[in-house]
Amino acid sequence: MNERVVVLNGLAQGIRPLDQGVDWFGSQDGTEQFEVLRDLAGFCIQARALVEDGPEAIRRSGIRPKCSPLASDVRPGRGTDRGPVPQGGTKEDRS
Repeated sequence: MNERVVVLNGLAQGIRPLDQGVDWFGSQDGTEQFEVLRDLAGFCIQARALVEDGPEAIRRSGIRPKCSPLASDVRPGRGTDRGPVPQGGTKEDRS
């Protein structure tokens, strides 16, 4: 298991405080942050998370709703049915 998986699991289980996760994520470079978000998206798929779960997840996280990539993904019409936008790309770049 790599560090990303261990940290994300610890955050999901409440073993690590959210503040520690925010600091850890902020310390990653752009490529590493992309990989963290990619892994997190995979975990959400495994957990069968739905778009409807987004607002509750944002509320529980304590993150301001308009400051989260998740917040922009759960707004209607944001393309949540087609997966994440490729790094450096636009929604239209998705295949």
